[in-house]
Amino acid sequence: MNALAQYLKKIDESSYDCEDVRVINSEFQKICKFFFEEGKHDIAAIADLDRQVFSVQKSFDKKNDNEKGIIKGLSWQMSGIQTLEDGSQIPLYWPDVTKYTQQDFEYFEKRYNECKNLYAKTEYGLMVYFGQKTTTSKRNDFKRQLCNELFQLSKDYHTKADKGGEKNHYVIHFFHSLRMAFGVAEKSNLEPELTNIIKYIFKTHQDWDVTREGTLRILLDLSGLLSDYFGLSNKLIDFQKILDKNLEGAKELEKTYAWGAMYAIDRNITIEQKRNKPVVYLLNCKAKLYEKLATDAESKANLACVNFAENALRIYQQIKLTDDISRLEKYYAELRGKFRLSVIKQGLPKEYADNMNERILKTVAENDEKGIIHHFITSPWYDKIQNIKDRSIELSSQTVLLSMLPTSIMDKFGNTVDVFYTDEEKEKFNFWNSYTFNFQVGTQTMHRFFIEAYKAKKIDYASVLFYLEGTWFNEVIVRNYHGQKVDVKPIDTLKPGLKRVFEELDKFFADNNYQCDFVTITDSLTLKVEGLLRYFCEKIGVATFKTRQKGSDKLVMEKLLDDLLAGISPEQKTNFDEEDRILIKYVLAEKAGLNLRNAVAHSLMDVFEYSFEHIVILFCIIIKLSKYKFIEIKGENNNGNSSE
Repeated sequence: MNALAQYLKKIDESSYDCEDVRVINSEFQKICKFFFEEGKHDIAAIADLDRQVFSVQKSFDKKNDNEKGIIKGLSWQMSGIQTLEDGSQIPLYWPDVTKYTQQDFEYFEKRYNECKNLYAKTEYGLMVYFGQKTTTSKRNDFKRQLCNELFQLSKDYHTKADKGGEKNHYVIHFFHSLRMAFGVAEKSNLEPELTNIIKYIFKTHQDWDVTREGTLRILLDLSGLLSDYFGLSNKLIDFQKILDKNLEGAKELEKTYAWGAMYAIDRNITIEQKRNKPVVYLLNCKAKLYEKLATDAESKANLACVNFAENALRIYQQIKLTDDISRLEKYYAELRGKFRLSVIKQGLPKEYADNMNERILKTVAENDEKGIIHHFITSPWYDKIQNIKDRSIELSSQTVLLSMLPTSIMDKFGNTVDVFYTDEEKEKFNFWNSYTFNFQVGTQTMHRFFIEAYKAKKIDYASVLFYLEGTWFNEVIVRNYHGQKVDVKPIDTLKPGLKRVFEELDKFFADNNYQCDFVTITDSLTLKVEGLLRYFCEKIGVATFKTRQKGSDKLVMEKLLDDLLAGISPEQKTNFDEEDRILIKYVLAEKAGLNLRNAVAHSLMDVFEYSFEHIVILFCIIIKLSKYKFIEIKGENNNGNSSE
């Protein structure tokens, strides 16, 4: 029995479950290395295939998209960029599920049949199920068996979740396994499995103690699953009891996490709409929650109180509650007259934060210095623009945001810096509102990722400089100043600011009482990003200056940042990544965003407003800008080509 067979036997005899996936991955890596060094590459390849099974993302939400490394139900865990021998770059996915062969899926089936550990068995089984490459994968007896195994696994996780504990994530694993079991049963109309699962979901939802941790996830996930399949569920359960339990949970959540209560109310609104029932009472509850958020924010001198009060007012207008409308109009007017404004950051549910932290640590552990830097290029912590647009449209329809009252943006001094009157303008404002939430959550994740990578010694000034020296930042650009040619490199003006980032981190981690200098770094890197955009435009032939007439004279002036960003918009066909452009616009120039360039240039930031998060954001933008390559096309202007 070789080392691989021995380890597979160990898994069979173990109590491993999804909490042990990092251990399993590490042990398979050791086996792969052993056989590779022994020259037994065929066995090493098999061991690596086994390892990949536990890293492949499995979900009924995954749709076929070979170009993005996805086949139906199966997807990669990590992505990056691979540079070929000719210098061109292509997307890299691991595991690359699009490259699995018939033989690979037959091996997964063999392992499924042999495996005795329930967690491992279902992982192999889902590979077979979603792969649909073997005869067995299409048979209902296989699907029934897999469904029941997933159902049992979810019950096991539920039992483990009941034990509680600070680092107990089994509530998350419970729902994932239950969702997979439900999906298998629903897709093949397996009975009595489907009925049993629906009744179990209902009972679990009803029996849940709303004072426990995980209430938000349990109530929303379980009621959401039943609601998504309303036609099936409505025949078997009493949705009124689902609504009552969600309201019970909302009242409990309101004590500590008002947004959680809001989510529960939204879930009930969706269910009532499917039942063709009135939702006025739920909208009233939602408006009162917005009022609570407004008063809480007002007590902290937080500008968010204005937006919360506005949302409450619009809901009262929608449901025509005259007294409440009158009261909120007065309150809203009072709030708009206040000048002490600040920034809101909404805390995330503990189970979400714990899961994200675990994924960050895992990603840092599995990547080298180059892999860490490429994560700042791909930025998996930020959602795609199209998804944000879709959510903003949905949000505007739910909150009746397009009303008679205009929406405005005020700076911290109480100055109104922009107003959105028309429907088109308000649609734009809704997008930036949705983008802000995505940006805040994503940036918190990126900040933690940066710090963990630094602590793991996988990112420092030397590694960043080594990477940037291989990009266009290190290419000579010839400038002509008053008839004299001067060679410049974009990287030269970046070095001092980037070096200072890591010097300050070193000092802080050596002495936690050290006060970091965020001001110098932020001011430097903010303006350097604008400089990089000017260099970029020069290289692709987009003018960085514009002319204007003053009397009989023609004057030439450098373009402003907004003009530079407009010059690389999709309409200009420069191949500049729109995801990057919108991020830069939000961070540097957008009044509804951070507007850092304006704040730095006009010294509008107080010392306490500078943060390391701003530095990490600027670092991410710099790395993103470095990814481009420039190819000269004869007869046309040079165009920048995204490496993504």
